[in-house]
Amino acid sequence: MSKPTSEVFNEDCITVMKRYPDKFFDLAVVDPPYGIGYSQLVGLKKKKHGWKERKSSEWDNVTPNVSYWNQLWRVSKNQIVWGGNYFNLPPTRCFLIWDKVQRIDQADCEFAWTS
Repeated sequence: MSKPTSEVFNEDCITVMKRYPDKFFDLAVVDPPYGIGYSQLVGLKKKKHGWKERKSSEWDNVTPNVSYWNQLWRVSKNQIVWGGNYFNLPPTRCFLIWDKVQRIDQADCEFAWTS
């Protein structure tokens, strides 16, 4: 019996997924960029005399395109998509909720869409 292997790629995920046959993975756990400008919303930094805007993160202005979702559904049997509440995904029977147990100025929890 062969041992499971794990590989790390430093390349575009769509390019990598195209190399795999249909339903190759039992489960894909992904956390794509939300592209909602969140870094701009929380990008204000308190200063002594007002607020200073932080520079927006480049990744936060991009959302996965149709090709990304098509490849993800094609190569995986099941999916968990962190931040799934920010995407136009099909209805699901349940979301995973990560309660961060922090009550500062960041999100109290994170949603993951499940297939």
